[in-house]
Amino acid sequence: MQSTISIFKRSGVQKKRRPKVDDFVSTMRLVFKNKVSLTGLIITSVYFIIALMDYVYPQYLGAGPGIVTSLTRFNGGYLGQGFPVGPTLNKGWWFYLGTTYANIPLFPAILSALYIDLGYSLLIVLSGAIIGIFIGTISAYYGGFWDELMMRITDIFYSIPFLIMAIAFTTILSYSLAKAHAPINGFSLIALALIIIWWPTYARLTRSITLSIKSSRFIEAAVASGSSKMRNVITHIIPNVLSPVFVQISLDLGSIVLIFATVEYLGLGNVIRVTQYTPELGELISAGQTYLPVGIWWPVFVPGLFLLIFTVGVNILGDGLRDVLDPKMRR
Repeated sequence: MQSTISIFKRSGVQKKRRPKVDDFVSTMRLVFKNKVSLTGLIITSVYFIIALMDYVYPQYLGAGPGIVTSLTRFNGGYLGQGFPVGPTLNKGWWFYLGTTYANIPLFPAILSALYIDLGYSLLIVLSGAIIGIFIGTISAYYGGFWDELMMRITDIFYSIPFLIMAIAFTTILSYSLAKAHAPINGFSLIALALIIIWWPTYARLTRSITLSIKSSRFIEAAVASGSSKMRNVITHIIPNVLSPVFVQISLDLGSIVLIFATVEYLGLGNVIRVTQYTPELGELISAGQTYLPVGIWWPVFVPGLFLLIFTVGVNILGDGLRDVLDPKMRR
């Protein structure tokens, strides 16, 4: 038996080692062992699966042409007749959570809103991460005037609360585009404003990691072998800063969803009007609060609960990933 195993090893039949695949498998094992990260992963996955279903086959969730999207955009007035109907099990799954303004079924509207909120939030976070990674790594590796300039710009962004900056940039862009008659809807406007203010987070994070990496021996060996600075940044620096960036992305996703919903709740996405109604959690909450004085609570409570569960799920996933990616726990 011993000789047979040695023959297979010499003949190259034994399994080839794949370090990246093995590292990913071990990371996922730690994620599943960590109850906090596993809970966050399940919650986040369910939300993204719903959003993906909404994208692939929107009619199944009620997001296609029909009762949800055929209505005009809510403009502060009541579009339907009568008050929203409470949750009921007798009219089909659309009405399990009741209705909101204009008698729109709340359940399919919320499911449709997840596609809007998660899609735009993922776009904002990934765009900000890509811009911040390149600015942070290049400024730290090259140093000098460029590094000083970019860090002063990030200090300016950090000196103002993100929500205030989001409102300011959204307002400025909306009026500028309105005067130019640019064809852009409110959601894209908010996304553009948030991308502008979100990259400094990743620029500062990757800069601090790059400053510690660029003095490493493997970077010195790459320089000695004739590798250019830009090649070192792309092939050596950036791959080594991705792990903490992934953790930051998971944490920021919940924050972006909240800020996106808050800006839409304040009505700043309505400066450039959309001819058709598009469900979004912040807008659903904003419209539902009209009925709070008469004791109709579900148009506000249910969208807010969906928003709260996702935010908590993403944050505990980020906390779990931070623990899992800690080198001390991987030993």
